[in-house]
Amino acid sequence: MEKIREALDKLVKGKNLTRNESFSIFKSLIDGRYGELNDIYLGSFLASMQTKNPTKEEIAGLMDVVLKYDRIPLKIDNMRFCGIVGSGRDTIKTINISTAAAIVASGLGVKVVKNGCRSESSVSGTTDVLEELGVNVHAKPVDMTKSLEKNNIGFFDAEPYFPKMFNRYVGKFPFMNPLSYALSVASAVEFKRMIFGLSSSNTEFTARILKEMRFKFALVVQGSDKKGVNHIDELSTLGKTKISEIKNGKIKTYYLFPEEVGLKNGKYSDIAQHKTNQENSLHLVKILLGEANRSSIEIAALNAGALLYISEKEKNLKAGVSRALEYIYSGESIKQLEKLIVTSKGDIKKLNKYIKTASEDHEKNN
Repeated sequence: MEKIREALDKLVKGKNLTRNESFSIFKSLIDGRYGELNDIYLGSFLASMQTKNPTKEEIAGLMDVVLKYDRIPLKIDNMRFCGIVGSGRDTIKTINISTAAAIVASGLGVKVVKNGCRSESSVSGTTDVLEELGVNVHAKPVDMTKSLEKNNIGFFDAEPYFPKMFNRYVGKFPFMNPLSYALSVASAVEFKRMIFGLSSSNTEFTARILKEMRFKFALVVQGSDKKGVNHIDELSTLGKTKISEIKNGKIKTYYLFPEEVGLKNGKYSDIAQHKTNQENSLHLVKILLGEANRSSIEIAALNAGALLYISEKEKNLKAGVSRALEYIYSGESIKQLEKLIVTSKGDIKKLNKYIKTASEDHEKNN
């Protein structure tokens, strides 16, 4: 117990840990070495580091434990994978934008790894919606790997691949802590290109962490509403988006406005989260059919365009957005969801039911 006490003493006094020290202490904690005191020590360790203000080296040490020690990885060679993840806890509750963006981008040749999670701060998380639409969210790794290779998209629920983290950490520490800055990047399949959405404004700090973790090309984004008061962990068409871009070891921060990429300012009421998972699922289907409202389609295209940009399928974000818009309005992106359902050995009848409802709604309104 001497090591954990020394580390806590150091943190309480405002002293920083090295990356190796952070790794060593956190590894011992998720191994449960301290018996009945383990949760107390783990909470104290994370809270003390957060109170001090964690360094990028300390957080990288924590993530080394998650990704290099705890993870049971799925290894697929010679693929340029892209992730799209969010920190959650938005002050603006929306439809499932990143899920739509992932499906759209995959149809345009981007190999997208979508991490799965049930909703914690909203009605519907990625897992909830995809399951409702017929995807087998408990598919065998071999089936999801096949989908990623052949369909350019794979859905991976994190729990089976991070057993110690789910046993010792997940669900126990809801307060802001050092893992909040980077844990969302944890995935069964490694990727070094990513869209990382934050509900906080710490884009530069998180970008420095990702650089420390050797990400090749990533956008850390915080979207805002028109007044800049409320935020989403996606690129936004409601107002400006703060972006910290990491490319080839360099970081630059800038603001993006919808009109710069050929889009109009969106209406929050058009992209607001619905009251039920079924309504949110139907909204996603309407986007993929190209039959949703303009604000929904454009915010999905903006985030899909960002994936095209970081995958280097397009030379800039505007070109990516334009291509994504054209693809969505063609109605072809729904086929990507169909492929994911079939390859995961899910229930295509569920999706067909929603497609029928969406088509009936479209006929009524036109």
